[in-house]
Amino acid sequence: MPSPLQDRYEIIRPLGRGAFAQTLLARDRRLGRSVALKVLRPNRDLDAKAYELFEREATVLRELRHPSIPAIHTTFRDDYEGNPAAFLVMEYIEGHSLAELIESRRHLELGDVLHLMVELLGVLDYLHSRVPPVLHRDIKPANLIVRPDGSPALVDFGAVRNVFRAPDEDGSTIVGTHGYMPYEQYMGQASPSSDLFALGATFLHLLTGRAPPEFMGSTGRLEVPGGLPFGEPLRSVLVRLLAPAPADRFQSAREARASLLGAAYERSTALVAVNDHTAVATGSAPRYRRPPPVLAPTPRALKGDTLRLYEAVTYDPLMLISTSERGKSRAGLMDWMLFAFFSVVTIGILPGIFVSIWLGRRRRYKPFLQHGLPAQARVIDKVDEKTAFDEKLTRVRYEFEVDGHRHRGSDQVLPAIAELWDPGDVIQVLYLPEEDYDSVIISTS
Repeated sequence: MPSPLQDRYEIIRPLGRGAFAQTLLARDRRLGRSVALKVLRPNRDLDAKAYELFEREATVLRELRHPSIPAIHTTFRDDYEGNPAAFLVMEYIEGHSLAELIESRRHLELGDVLHLMVELLGVLDYLHSRVPPVLHRDIKPANLIVRPDGSPALVDFGAVRNVFRAPDEDGSTIVGTHGYMPYEQYMGQASPSSDLFALGATFLHLLTGRAPPEFMGSTGRLEVPGGLPFGEPLRSVLVRLLAPAPADRFQSAREARASLLGAAYERSTALVAVNDHTAVATGSAPRYRRPPPVLAPTPRALKGDTLRLYEAVTYDPLMLISTSERGKSRAGLMDWMLFAFFSVVTIGILPGIFVSIWLGRRRRYKPFLQHGLPAQARVIDKVDEKTAFDEKLTRVRYEFEVDGHRHRGSDQVLPAIAELWDPGDVIQVLYLPEEDYDSVIISTS
C-alpha cells in the first residue's frame, strides 16, 4: 500500500478522470473524514507557472460558500505515480450523478425534477452574481450529484480555470463537453447564459434519456420535443434555455428560476390571500429571545443544549416558508395543515424546495456545532435575499478577531432576528480555523 500523501491523505479509490485531472476518494487521517483529491496533470511538464495558476484558481474557489458546491479545503504539491503533481483537497459529495440516474433509467417524479432544477438555478445565481462572475462552463449529467437526501451538488470546477485569467492569457480556450456546451463556447466565449444552456441540455437528457445531439434540427439548434415529459411550464423554460443566441435565453439564472416557479407561486399566493386567517400560530411566547447556551469543549455531541442550538439556527421548513413571521411565534397545528395543503396544490414543489434549504443549512451548521470555536463578531451590514416563493432570509455581514487577525464572514438569518441588530452590534459566531476561519452566526436574538 502506498504511503499517505503528505502523511495525511490515504487514497481509497479513483472517482473519475478528465482530460487534465483525476479525482480520487481519500481518507483524511488527521480529521477522520473522507475527502475528494483532485490531481492536476501528474506529469513532468507541470512547471512553476502551471502551479501558480492552479493555486490562484483554488484561492478563488475557496471563497465559494454554498451547500450545493463542494467546499475547497486546501492545496498541496506532492509526487504522484512518479511525477510532480498539484492536489486540490475538496469536500467529498456522496450520492449518484445524473449520468448514473440516466443510465439506470431511474424514473423521476415531476416534483423531483423541478426541485433539482430550481436548486441548481439557485447555485448558478450564486456563482454568476459574484464579482467577477464564476462560470462553471462544463455543466453536464456527470457533474451533477444527487445526494441521498435528494439535494443536488454541482461538482468539477476544472473548466472554471480560464474565467480568471492572467494578463498574458487570451480568452480563446475551448472548454466544455460536446452536446452540452452552447455555440459561443466553441469560439472560446462564455457568459452566464452559456451555463444556462448547458443546464437546459442536461435536463433535456434527464427527461428524455436521449443525449442532446439527438435533438439537433436542420436549423442547427436543439429542438425540444412537443411531447416532453411533464409538459408545461417545464418545456417552455427548456426552450428558452436552449435558444441558439445568448440574447434569446434567460439573462440570468434568477430570471429562469422565477419563470419556472411562476405558475406554482401564483397558485400558492392566491391561496394564502384567501386563507390567511387560518394560519394562526399557537403559543405566542418568543422562540428566539434567549442568549445562546454556553457551549461545551470540542468535539461536541449533538445533544442537550448543543442540539437545541442546532435546531434553533437551522430553522425548520415551516419557518423558512414564512420567514417574515417566524422568529416571533411558534408554528401551530394550523400552520402545518396549511403547509400540507400547499404541498398538494403545488404538486410537491413547495415542500421539496424548503426541505432542501433546511437540509442544506443542517449540513453546513453541523461541523460548526461539533467542532467550531466561539467568537464575538460585530455586525457590518445586512441585506434581504430571496429564497423561494418570494420568501426572504437576511444576509448579515460581520467581522471578528482571533489572535490579533481580523476575519470577515456572512450568514443568513431570519429577518425577524436580523431586524433586532444594527451595524456595530455584537453577535456570537462559531468559526473553524482549519477551514480558513469559515464561520456561522449562532446568535438567535
